[in-house]
Amino acid sequence: MFRTLGSGLAAGCLLLLSAAAGSASPPGTRIVVGYTEQGYAGAAGLERDIDAEVIGRITPLRADVLRLSGVEPGVVLALLRADPRVRYAELDGVVRALRVPNDEFVPTQWSIRKTSAEQAWDLSIGSSQIVVGLLDTGVDTGQPDLRGKLVEGYDYVNNDQDPSDDNGHGTAVAGIVGASSDNGIGVAGYCWACRLMPVKVLGADGTGFMSGLAQGILWATDHGARVVNLSLGGPEEDLTLTAATQYAWLHGVLVVAAAGNESSPLIDYPAALPNVLSVSASDQNDRLYAFSNSGARVAAPGENSTTGLGSSYVSFLGTSSAAPVVSGVAGLAFSLAPGATPAQVEQAIETSAVPIPGVATGRVDAYGTLRTLVPRQGSHGATSTGGTPRSTKFVAGRVRRGRSASVVFTTGSGSLQATVKARARNRAIRLRLLRAGRVVASARGAGGARIRAGVAAGRYRLVVSTTSRKRFSFALTISYPAASP
Repeated sequence: MFRTLGSGLAAGCLLLLSAAAGSASPPGTRIVVGYTEQGYAGAAGLERDIDAEVIGRITPLRADVLRLSGVEPGVVLALLRADPRVRYAELDGVVRALRVPNDEFVPTQWSIRKTSAEQAWDLSIGSSQIVVGLLDTGVDTGQPDLRGKLVEGYDYVNNDQDPSDDNGHGTAVAGIVGASSDNGIGVAGYCWACRLMPVKVLGADGTGFMSGLAQGILWATDHGARVVNLSLGGPEEDLTLTAATQYAWLHGVLVVAAAGNESSPLIDYPAALPNVLSVSASDQNDRLYAFSNSGARVAAPGENSTTGLGSSYVSFLGTSSAAPVVSGVAGLAFSLAPGATPAQVEQAIETSAVPIPGVATGRVDAYGTLRTLVPRQGSHGATSTGGTPRSTKFVAGRVRRGRSASVVFTTGSGSLQATVKARARNRAIRLRLLRAGRVVASARGAGGARIRAGVAAGRYRLVVSTTSRKRFSFALTISYPAASP
């Protein structure tokens, strides 16, 4: 939540993703249909057969957004799901804003000190070549601390090129990431020189559609964003959104998302997806706020002084406020190491985090993140630490009991780190590192596992398996010493 400083009027929120079923919907039911590669060529005929109006196309994902009029959606979805040309069909869910009461005024930016941002700025204040995409309610272009920081954006609520903010939430997020700094007014953003890309996916009431969110991720990715901030989340998994976050990851974009404000041990989607860095909200004592969902990969200060609509400044509380702290730190990291991959920046953030209860790694540390990246050189997945070149692999797949998935690679001598995360958070998952058929190291856990091991130069195999009867998706990230040419 946030409020105008000095006014005492609450006006802020964390965002919730919820299914359209059981909630109020606009006239005409909207659905999203994902097609096979061959099926997409004949989509128009199939859509005519079900008398659907095409109101949006997500071409890179081979998916169309359709409006049904006067037809029972359950029947249409069942027919579509039975058609071999269709990969999936689902209701187009709704995104909306939730509000967390906040009666306290925060006069200073304690989060900057807590995350050692001042020391980080000695290494980098950011680069204008690094763009952070803000998928939110838009941004107020007239805010003095944001002037000159914005690049071209888009509005998927009104389908035009004017992503103005008629809510305030997006403008608050923007200030945390990259408000103009050292300019004698307002607040300091984390990434002073980074540019900001407003992509409006939520309207004045804080609601929008999942298909618009997916389109926004693709738009930001295709228009040069290196980081995408999603200060939104909810309990419903969405296949279109899953595909969009994977598209971003595979195109070199780090996606950061809020864990949720439900005081739950389960984080919301899209934060729970394998290709997304999830963020819980921590307080000044490095404890999670009572409202914050736990179980995210990192935490960040959840209360920040930031930019508001017009010339105002606001105090912003929630995991919606924590996520842009991490996005701003990621912007600094890409500025310092422009050849880094999302996996490398993600790893730097996680390995340098200060351990605290309730999250997988700890509370983000800006200086620690940049110090981790300082010795790194090169690109295309190769880095060096202390002069030793490293490689990073990202593998996605599916697994169930009685079956396993594996990846074979050749490594140099040194230390290896492998992390596997299950998309279904309660699934038992096992990770084994083998050489010449013998187990070198292994780990297991609910929803994920991690191996750190010393390796000699040679050929290794990582095997992912489970005791779960149900098949589920996983994401595996491996960092290891590069083999000698």
